Amino acid sequence: MPLASLRQNHLVGTALEFTEGRLHEQKCYGSYADDMPEPDFRFRIAFVQHDGDFKMHAHEYSELVFVLGGRAIHRTEIEEYPLETGDVFVIGGEKKHGFKDAQRLNLCNVMFDPEQFLSDRAELEEMMGYHALFDLQPRTRSGDRFQERLHLSPENLAYAKSLIMNLKVEYGSAAEGRRLVIASAFRLLVAFICRLYGQEKEDTVSPLTQMAKVASYIQRNYREPIRIEELARIAHLSVSQLQRKFRRIYETTPVQYITKLRLHEACELLKDPNNSITQIAFHCGFGSSSFFSTQFRQSMGESPSSYRGRRFNQR
Repeated sequence: MPLASLRQNHLVGTALEFTEGRLHEQKCYGSYADDMPEPDFRFRIAFVQHDGDFKMHAHEYSELVFVLGGRAIHRTEIEEYPLETGDVFVIGGEKKHGFKDAQRLNLCNVMFDPEQFLSDRAELEEMMGYHALFDLQPRTRSGDRFQERLHLSPENLAYAKSLIMNLKVEYGSAAEGRRLVIASAFRLLVAFICRLYGQEKEDTVSPLTQMAKVASYIQRNYREPIRIEELARIAHLSVSQLQRKFRRIYETTPVQYITKLRLHEACELLKDPNNSITQIAFHCGFGSSSFFSTQFRQSMGESPSSYRGRRFNQR
């Protein structure tokens, strides 16, 4: 039975939610079906208040959380750490978390489906902060995430609040272009905090930032020759340490990761018949059309020309 079916109508807990200037009790089920009113637009934003404890729970969707006031101990399966005004963190889908000893903890919870809202994210993936906050931090098993969290200054928190309030107003409206504005505003908010994280942690050497810097460097430069030694230098690791840590996090090697990015772009370029196989090979960083064809066949099970022909025959 699908996970969503198991979760449907299974109450996770309740929270006090601010709506139109008033507090009311809001139930949380943790599933797309129950918590997201629009199945083809899985997004929700809520201002909530917690006092006391909130049991450990998980949800299908991801959650971007801004601490707007109050205090609490945030609990995960691997650690506990104090929250304070200005903290920002991401909870990935299926990751258990909860709160204890909350004292008027005011949060903005931005709930979203990553497949719908972060699927076309090429420029975001060039940002170190994106890899740290939205990719590595939500799923890392490291116990030092508290030291690597994003904490906004009062000035930056004020700007983030203005973006959040605009997003909340649009979410509650029925205006023309509502979905377009929400998606755009969400991207702006994500880009803002990712940029801040990169600026704040630029000189930080930690397990999270090491891999985030490597991943963002690869995203920016995969069309060019990339030496493993250069990636190791960026991460302040030996080549063997980099290989080991990268494989543990991404379940692949750096070379395979780079090749996957190149092949993904090649598949997109093959859709245009005006792009020759040789042009695509050099543009994507393969060095020669023969090497490109070999790598493509090993990954896709067919040649680039066969892939292109099959795509056009399906139209």
